[in-house]
Amino acid sequence: MLECVHEQRLNLIIASSAEPDELQGLLQAIGPHTADLFALQTSAQEVEHSKPDPDVLSVAVQRSGYNPQELVMVGDTPYDIEAAAKVKVKTVAFRCGGWSDKDLAGTISIYDGPADLLAHYETSVFVKGI
Repeated sequence: MLECVHEQRLNLIIASSAEPDELQGLLQAIGPHTADLFALQTSAQEVEHSKPDPDVLSVAVQRSGYNPQELVMVGDTPYDIEAAAKVKVKTVAFRCGGWSDKDLAGTISIYDGPADLLAHYETSVFVKGI
């Protein structure tokens, strides 16, 4: 994944409803340097409401310096999709969150999870564009 991020010059931003210590724990569970992949992190501590309220995404979009139309969110719940739509950010969904394709409707694409996205990366929005 890191190679794909560097090759495409993607800026990764994490917008989580988790508290900062929970977020760091989740990132650490993925790998010791996972947090280093993200140019920016926003968490529940910085907002009043959690997803599906768009607060955490609004903060991330604002801090990113990009227009919402230039961003793509990766989420694994209908709440992620709903929150992203409220700030006009398109979403790629992962089924690994336990939701059905029907629950994940309204996304630009759906993958089983990160490994499935990587297997289809060359045909994904991250390479081909929105």
